Amino acid sequence: MKILHITSHLNTGGITTYLLTLIKEQKKAGHEVSIWSSPGTCRDAFRECCAEVVCDVPRCKSELSPRLWAQLPGLTSFLKSRVIQIIHTHTRVGQVLATAATRFIDIPHVSTAHMFYKRRLGRRLFPCWGKTVIAISQTMQQGLVDIFGAENLPPIKVVTNGIDIFGLQSRVDKVDRHVARGKYGYTQDHIVILALSRQIPVKGTHILIEAFAIAHQQIPKLRLLIAGAGDEDYLAQLREQVQRLKLQDVVVFIGNEPAIEEPFKAADIYAAPFMWPEAFGLSILEAMAAGLPVIGSDSGGISELLGRGSYGLLFQEAHVPELVRCLITYAKDPDLRRKMSAAAKQVSSDYSSEKMCRQIQEVYEEVLEAKR
Repeated sequence: MKILHITSHLNTGGITTYLLTLIKEQKKAGHEVSIWSSPGTCRDAFRECCAEVVCDVPRCKSELSPRLWAQLPGLTSFLKSRVIQIIHTHTRVGQVLATAATRFIDIPHVSTAHMFYKRRLGRRLFPCWGKTVIAISQTMQQGLVDIFGAENLPPIKVVTNGIDIFGLQSRVDKVDRHVARGKYGYTQDHIVILALSRQIPVKGTHILIEAFAIAHQQIPKLRLLIAGAGDEDYLAQLREQVQRLKLQDVVVFIGNEPAIEEPFKAADIYAAPFMWPEAFGLSILEAMAAGLPVIGSDSGGISELLGRGSYGLLFQEAHVPELVRCLITYAKDPDLRRKMSAAAKQVSSDYSSEKMCRQIQEVYEEVLEAKR
């Protein structure tokens, strides 16, 4: 099958990780996959697994941007010349562009809802969902219905995010924990909390630093490892917060870390203090697969992923005292950490990239069969 994915950019982030994982699986399954996007830091990774990487989507957030519509003739030509059989979009501008293109060439279009979209006027007038919407969690499916109404949506299929479970676990297992901890300046006595995400305000790292400062006063051997690139102004604010709280000796920023197995192996706890309703929580799933006990905000798809507290500790979103309680609970109870680690690692096996690819392929085939 010839598949075209359309997204907004190829920079590090949840959608990019999802796409790279899915496309690798689709290539293994024998499909010819291309991607249409704007450039990004991960472009070379996509070139290794895609038939073609076309970086013609402009970086714009509005579906009315003239720069977006200027790409329509090129996209239509690409669809015809490459004999694309299905279009799969991942952002609003991609959905609009694909919907417009399919007015000129009869190719089915499906979309994945990666986040909780707002019910703006443009979305009401021009839904552009495609023939089917793929929701990445049950929470996302319900959110779509609550926001837009089932009558205003095409069929929704839930296909939860997946990762290369075996590959990640294999890479983590190969890392020497003593060496990894030494790399970041930790001894074996330290209890290391890891925050690995794109560093933007809604990821709540400032909330974690505030809670960590309180917990560290009670448990001095706690350490905080902050990984991930992001908004430079926000990162500067985080560093200033660390200095103001006099935590420079116990908080480490490592920036973007492509080899995520190293911080995963070095850490004892993974914290996800996200401040908006995540539709899923891909980095949380990675931490679970790596065997880390997780603390997450009780919101969106995070609660669903953590089994409402069965596979990790939950705290009220942005509530510092509850987050402090979770940090101290884990720090004082290594048996609980081991228990949650085992539970999280076991349940993570249900979220394999192979399963995700297979279920998405079923969606494609249903849409293509309906067209026939």
